[in-house]
Amino acid sequence: MNYFKSITFGLGAALCLSTVTATAADQSKKKKKKGPKPAPAMPHVAQDSVHPFFALEDLDVLGGEELKIGGMCFHEGALYVASFAPDRTNKEPDHNGKLLRVDNIAKAGTGGEQIKITVLADGLYEPCSVGIVGDSIYVGEKTRIIRFDGGVKKNSLNLKDATVIVDGTSTINFHTYTIGFEPYVKDGKQYLCGNFTTAIQLGGKRDKMIPPNPAVHRGSQFIFGPLTGSEDPKTVGLQYLAGGFRTPNGVEVGPDNESYVADNQGIFNPSNKLIRIKPGSFYGHYLYNTDGGKAAAFQPADVEAENGDVNFSTPPTVHLPQNEAARSPAQPHVIRDRKGLLAPYNGQILLCEFTMGRVLRVFTEEVDGVWQGVAFKHSGGKADKKGANGFTGGPNRIEVGPDGNYYVGQIGAGRLWEFNGSTTGLQRFRVKSSEEVPADFNEILTVKVADGGFIIEFLKPIPKDSIKLEDIAVDTWTYQSTKSYGGAPVGKVKIKPNKMEFDESGKRLRIYINGLKDASPQYVVKNGSKSSANMGWVVHVKMDPKKDGKSLLYTDEFWYTLLKKKGGKDAGAGDVVALTAREQAELKFQSLCGACHREMDNGWGAPDLAGILGREQVVIRDGKEVKVKVDREYLVNAIMNPLAEKPKKFKDGAMPPLGFNKVDAEAMVDYILTLQ
Repeated sequence: MNYFKSITFGLGAALCLSTVTATAADQSKKKKKKGPKPAPAMPHVAQDSVHPFFALEDLDVLGGEELKIGGMCFHEGALYVASFAPDRTNKEPDHNGKLLRVDNIAKAGTGGEQIKITVLADGLYEPCSVGIVGDSIYVGEKTRIIRFDGGVKKNSLNLKDATVIVDGTSTINFHTYTIGFEPYVKDGKQYLCGNFTTAIQLGGKRDKMIPPNPAVHRGSQFIFGPLTGSEDPKTVGLQYLAGGFRTPNGVEVGPDNESYVADNQGIFNPSNKLIRIKPGSFYGHYLYNTDGGKAAAFQPADVEAENGDVNFSTPPTVHLPQNEAARSPAQPHVIRDRKGLLAPYNGQILLCEFTMGRVLRVFTEEVDGVWQGVAFKHSGGKADKKGANGFTGGPNRIEVGPDGNYYVGQIGAGRLWEFNGSTTGLQRFRVKSSEEVPADFNEILTVKVADGGFIIEFLKPIPKDSIKLEDIAVDTWTYQSTKSYGGAPVGKVKIKPNKMEFDESGKRLRIYINGLKDASPQYVVKNGSKSSANMGWVVHVKMDPKKDGKSLLYTDEFWYTLLKKKGGKDAGAGDVVALTAREQAELKFQSLCGACHREMDNGWGAPDLAGILGREQVVIRDGKEVKVKVDREYLVNAIMNPLAEKPKKFKDGAMPPLGFNKVDAEAMVDYILTLQ
């Protein structure tokens, strides 16, 4: 087998850019004096725009098949990529994953430079992580972690010569990956940090991972080391930082050696979430620990895993509500050491989201020893034919290149696991020069907890008469962790802000909201009874300051996760407005159903529900094809017992059990019948 090949692309074949742009530093050197140009208009994020501080440029130099990016890292100017084709059926696991090196990537398109792609090795088993220590390359495959000795000095690597560092990490399952790697320092020694995802069945139910995995606790964040690039594998230890994750498809280590996980909605995960790890914590996703199965790290041994117990779970740092903020969060990246345009954002997080095709921005703060924070939309939308003005595929990985720009790696596998009909891609997320940014650009920079409410800080001052108290819309809810898939918001209400005041500069707006709740014991209704357990309260705020009819802010909403509040008053009689029955049903549909049941089926693996009553379709029932006519009873039964039968068109998919009783199902059918 030929493991090694090098491919050189000329600029015309390798890039598809509307304009070729150097870094801001290079531009300032080459810039010629011209007459004043009108500033570009400030876009609005509701249109799924690319943030005005950034430009997206297509670098998918291998034409769409090679760059299915599971992991990537930079080393001495070169980008190293772990590339493979994800499998969603367990029938065709990819044993032809590749380790690539991309040279001259930072200079691509800045003066006729060529890009050189070297396939260092192939035959890898679903590689989803790559890291470098010394001169050696570490790769996380599905079932093991390996090291290519001296790999950064070579143009060809033989998989048979790789050193196995950790073996036996997984059985065959389409949902088990080793995510990473990010540098981590412990006791002055070098480690690499990564995540183990969990095994699931089609449709989202947990899998018992039989035969068992003797080597690792899946659903956990780990470090391995100490590493030198030539260490004896016998001296390498695998240590766990935290556990209780379902699909932790994102790992980051920040400037203070703090680590982060991005996890996906599912069983025991009522929302997507970003977590700043508190070492030794368990974050709520219970794995089966019977019949030889292995629990997640720090999973409470005395809690029965079938039903779990939220009282033993640590809440996430930031909730990312399903189908609103996120659907499939991936790698986070902490902005650090930036100057110029991005300097005010140091310490904040850019977070990839690969099935909604966007990047989010997250600000976190520590309140009484607890980390919590707020999420904003940042960049999104589908790329144009030139690979600009949006994402060509689903953003999965993000790293800073040697030129100071960000690089976004993309991946997908069809149906729910893709964006823009693409399963591959690599784009430069170029930081613009100040001259390219609209002069009137402004956005919310931070949101911080204050006594009785929040302080909202803007990047620039806004006129104090640009917004009134009645223009600020607030709703709030919590989540309950259950063994059913996902989870709709619990206890959601609309709540009226009571007071607002600007500081003298106009850069800070303080809003007072009576009735705010946090993760302290707060009774919430759960299945007709009361429970004191909750996972923090999301406070969703919409505000759109305007001057002369023009919106002043790039984004008009944010989601703050309130784990610790400061002071405040109880809500008065007129402060809280309950949701109507229709609003409650719509909320459940958006949280639990909308990701799959989309218009025109859309290739997402589920029927379009608009106008479904009276539709005839063929279903697979007890292994046989049966023609049925959809009526109300059929819909109720399908919601309550989704695995009893499947529409033939979607026989390879599987709807997860939602835990609905008949009353819930009847209410959902009432809403479905209103869809047009």
